[in-house]
Amino acid sequence: MIGTDAFCPKSGASLTDERHYDARGRGLRAVSDDDVARAAGTTGELTGGAVRSSRSAIVAYFRRSHARHHPVDTDLYGTAALVVYRLFRARDTQPLDTVVWYALERRLAALGHDTEWMHAHAELRCPACDGRLRYERIGDEITARCGVRCSPEGDAALETIRNDVVTLYGDAFPDADSLADDAVLHL
Repeated sequence: MIGTDAFCPKSGASLTDERHYDARGRGLRAVSDDDVARAAGTTGELTGGAVRSSRSAIVAYFRRSHARHHPVDTDLYGTAALVVYRLFRARDTQPLDTVVWYALERRLAALGHDTEWMHAHAELRCPACDGRLRYERIGDEITARCGVRCSPEGDAALETIRNDVVTLYGDAFPDADSLADDAVLHL
């Protein structure tokens, strides 16, 4: 993922707070020296995260994020790893991290796990250009549009993300009950 929830896209290791600017002015962060980074050999690499990360990176991020809210649960971590594996295999092209994250959240919730904490660990981005979203309340509804107004798809960001999550979930778990759009993202 990129943004405030950025992590190493190869290993899932956390990033340092200090920013290093490259020749193009991009603020990159170093991969922290932790067990995950050492095992993957990514310690010290500079990255801003990615919108598409490896399976192992998403699982490592899930474990680290979960540990902030609950005691270690190795059974849950194994289940999450299998769910992420199925989500990645469901498509020929790799889905966006946030789409995988919310499909994982819905699948774990369907299996009876507490997943409310997961919402605090993913920043939604424009599905067309990966830019920041601008949120608006219209009546009782919350909408999000691309902050740079990149395209019509960016103008319907939440709807597009919800549809992507529902589609990925259905592709990965065809025998499961389909997701209702209003249950996705809780927005």
